Amino acid sequence: MRRPLLNIILLTIIGVVAIWLGDRPGDLVLRWPGYELRTSVATGIGVTLVTLFIFLVMWRGYTWLINWPVRFKVMRRKQKKARGEAAMAGSLMSLAEGNVAEASKAALEAQNNLPDHALPLLLAAQAARMDGNHSLAEKKYKALIALPASTNKQNNPKELGYRGLFSMALAEGKKDEAREHLQHTLAASAVKSKPVWALQGLFQIEAGDGNWQEALKLVDQLAARGGIEKPDAKRLRAVLLVAEGQALALQLAENENAEIRAQGLKLVQRAIILVPDFIPALVLASQLASTNNGSNSAHKIVKRIEQLWKKTPHPDLISAYLALQPGKSALQNLKLVQKLTAKNRTHSESRIALANAAIKARRWSMARVALQDEVENPTRRVCRLMADLEIGENEDAGLAREWMDRALTAAPDACWVGPSGEAASWQAVCPETGQIDAFKWGHPGQMMSTASSGTALIG
Repeated sequence: MRRPLLNIILLTIIGVVAIWLGDRPGDLVLRWPGYELRTSVATGIGVTLVTLFIFLVMWRGYTWLINWPVRFKVMRRKQKKARGEAAMAGSLMSLAEGNVAEASKAALEAQNNLPDHALPLLLAAQAARMDGNHSLAEKKYKALIALPASTNKQNNPKELGYRGLFSMALAEGKKDEAREHLQHTLAASAVKSKPVWALQGLFQIEAGDGNWQEALKLVDQLAARGGIEKPDAKRLRAVLLVAEGQALALQLAENENAEIRAQGLKLVQRAIILVPDFIPALVLASQLASTNNGSNSAHKIVKRIEQLWKKTPHPDLISAYLALQPGKSALQNLKLVQKLTAKNRTHSESRIALANAAIKARRWSMARVALQDEVENPTRRVCRLMADLEIGENEDAGLAREWMDRALTAAPDACWVGPSGEAASWQAVCPETGQIDAFKWGHPGQMMSTASSGTALIG
């Protein structure tokens, strides 16, 4: 809008000046030794303007010729950049299609046209890895590290190189080498800008090696960098605290030590504060506090189990509840189970727990009443309990066998499910995959389909 307006104003001014000159005729006289040149004012102004125009054209032509080499270099640079970017795009497409040979060829062309750029080297390294040429991939990653530092934080060549070397080392099972690459990456980063992927990778290694305290520090750093949401960070801290408590509990199994027991209990209590309904923490706390069943800690855990049973009954809580009150007979245990299951009478876990305790206490009629609503669509546990009941009460081996046969085709019970399937108990780290907190409570088929469609936080 401004430019047309300025043009109109300029034309108006020129028109006004032309009219003003037309109303005032006169002559311009130029005297030079021996010469005199006379012309009208309008002609003189016209000649002056034409002369100025010719001078400007000649000056522009001169500057164009002088700057031609620079412009040629700029043009060549732009052409090389365009060819390099086109080659990178082609390499990416070839990698996506699985055409490693074409991807390598395009990546090499991109390198030739963009020798100081990181992405062509990265594409060449990825193509080499896909082709199984790990030595060439390693060479390309190291070349990335040797490139000068970039101002672009998203594509720092050193970070890209170390990340590639870490990924290769981890895939080959070289944990020490992978840890070394991560430490180089973190050492080269500012305190407040540690790469999230490096923190996650180091967390995976430290937790997988059982270095729980180091893993806890890394969770704090990940939370500060936004690599983990706050609720997930609390959960991870609780898992790591329980994992360390489990390691101490294993030491107690070999050699009782009051100091180690107190240390383990303190760790698990911190986990319960972080995640109050974390069942593995309550189970481990009951084991560590069971020798001091009269202590304040044991009393608090008992109350916590009773509160949790109201909301989410769980079979592991029964053993934890009884472990905190040891030395009881089967009948006394039945009374404890009755007290606990009264918090949530209609839940199937309450009925099954009550029936199990009643069978052990030889209270057959109580067990039958507890299971009467469960036998319509029995799970495997219910079938086994009915078999125990028929043997114990009636000594009817035939009917007991029928119940055991039904157990083979009955619906499965909820259990701990990990990446590899059902597990007898919860574990902090999956032995097969090294994944942290991979075991969830649920029905095997449903949990496995959920796990396959989801993505793990780390690893």
